[in-house]
Amino acid sequence: MKTTLGWLALWLLLTVGLAQPDAYSLRFKQAWRLIHERYWDSSYHGVDWNAVGEKYRARLGQIASWDELYALISAMYDEIGDQHTGFLSPEEARRYLAGAQCYPLPFEAEGGSSPPASRSPSPAPGPAQPEKPRPRPKEPAPAFPPSTVEYKDRVVIFRLSNLVDGDGPRMLRQAIERHDAQAIGYVLDLRGNPGGLAIRMAEVAGYFMRGVPWRLVTRGFGVSPLPTTPLFGQPLTRKPLVVLIDGEVNSAAEGLAGALKNARRAYLIGTRTAGNTEILLPYCFPDGAVALVASGVLAPFSGPTWEGRGVEPDWVVEKDPLAAAMEYLKRLR
Repeated sequence: MKTTLGWLALWLLLTVGLAQPDAYSLRFKQAWRLIHERYWDSSYHGVDWNAVGEKYRARLGQIASWDELYALISAMYDEIGDQHTGFLSPEEARRYLAGAQCYPLPFEAEGGSSPPASRSPSPAPGPAQPEKPRPRPKEPAPAFPPSTVEYKDRVVIFRLSNLVDGDGPRMLRQAIERHDAQAIGYVLDLRGNPGGLAIRMAEVAGYFMRGVPWRLVTRGFGVSPLPTTPLFGQPLTRKPLVVLIDGEVNSAAEGLAGALKNARRAYLIGTRTAGNTEILLPYCFPDGAVALVASGVLAPFSGPTWEGRGVEPDWVVEKDPLAAAMEYLKRLR
């Protein structure tokens, strides 16, 4: 009996040991295919993506854990050389995306396994013992500085730090609902905003306007109109709006500023934005890892894209654009 159990244990160890490399290989293949098939630039910015795949695939034999695999895929994605595309481990995805929705993998189901959930060993039989309190898991540090709101001289000044997590849009909505009856206007400060997800951009724009201000030019889905969220009905406010921009405003934040300007819904103050309007689509893996793939370019519904050009302000102000915004709104009283 002991011999049988010993052989069974050995067989299980060998089976698990052989299965893991297959799972690593499958995950690597899926991550590589996402860029190969969904990246918006089919020339990959001049990078030979097939050669990159072979280079990193050759290192799979050295991988001994899922964390090492995530690091390998992340390094492979860095070879593309843009400021958006990347690969997040489950922990990083929880930190950066804060529960944002993402797309399923656009492939047919394939075999393989994901990292197993950790389990505590079963206690040995014996008298019941009082259960010790379990330490609460540490919350991941915020990926971005917090968004802030200030109500000053009947103006709501809202600094939106990013368009990834849902905290900023939620705070902005609450500020509008609280102050709109007394406020004379709003300042939406996007300076330094790196952008983020199109769904957040559409949500924030929908607070101030409704319509279809954008189109997405993508490789996987062609050209798609992109509406505000929601599309119909009245926005939360029609009060005057100033948007502050600078050269550090990227991606979906540029799309937000550009749409509000084109709709004549906002007056833009500051300096030209970065002109980096690739749009990220997040693809989810079963274990919570996420591939962020620049799958398209954001453009106005009609007219040329902002890619490489940026969004121009209505009033160029390099020093203290916030003071200029307050002055502009007070003149509208």
